[in-house]
Amino acid sequence: VSVGGLALGGLAAWAYFQYAQWEMAVAGFLFMIGWHVLDGADGQLARLTGKTSEIGKALDGLVDHVSFAMVYVALTLATAQVLGSWVWWLAVAAGLSHLIQATSYEFQRHSYEYWVLGKKSARPMPPEEYRPTMQGKQGASLFFAQVQLAYFTMQYRLAGVDRNLIARLVALKEAGRAADASEAYRSVNRGAVKSWSALSSNYRTLAIFVAALAGNPLYFFLFEIVGLNAALLVLRLMQARCNRVLLAHLTDCTDLATADALTAT
Repeated sequence: VSVGGLALGGLAAWAYFQYAQWEMAVAGFLFMIGWHVLDGADGQLARLTGKTSEIGKALDGLVDHVSFAMVYVALTLATAQVLGSWVWWLAVAAGLSHLIQATSYEFQRHSYEYWVLGKKSARPMPPEEYRPTMQGKQGASLFFAQVQLAYFTMQYRLAGVDRNLIARLVALKEAGRAADASEAYRSVNRGAVKSWSALSSNYRTLAIFVAALAGNPLYFFLFEIVGLNAALLVLRLMQARCNRVLLAHLTDCTDLATADALTAT
């Protein structure tokens, strides 16, 4: 499924390279819709079968980023022919913005799935904890493990991770109060995780299509750099507030659990 998604991403890039023809812009959009369908089907298939693998998880994330990168490069190549090579600077800025935005969104979504929905495979693992699991791996397994390690490292560097909060959640879970940790996380972040969807790939796909139809992909790059980065800033501030509220609540819960343990002994 991931390979099929990558193929559709390549076809979308090919079509968008010819965005000046409106028919090709429409084709690029349809190919991207197909990519979204396969991307969603991949996750649904994993959930239905209960089968997830490290390689599959790494490949899925890699395909997502590579598919968009191909489209960005195609749009930039086509635009540079008309406006000049300076547009590459704008494209690089948009690409880096995309990386930070997508990483931040995925961390919040995966954290919610892990702590609230109990999806173990969604856990954003600290890179220092993941690294020892790579020992003894070879070939393709080692390659995808390295991809996964790079992804976790990027998340923990770019996504504004609150390690103190994570430590409190883990402490409460290890104290036998996983349900309390889950409920607390859900009550504080239920609305927040919905807001983070503003940075999902859906809006980028639509914005690329609109900019291509308008005849200027630079509109999309500016949307990515200005509009979505502004949204990221607002979401980061909102999430920081949620984290403070949750941390205060978890601190009280952890202290209570410690007191109960001391009383029992």
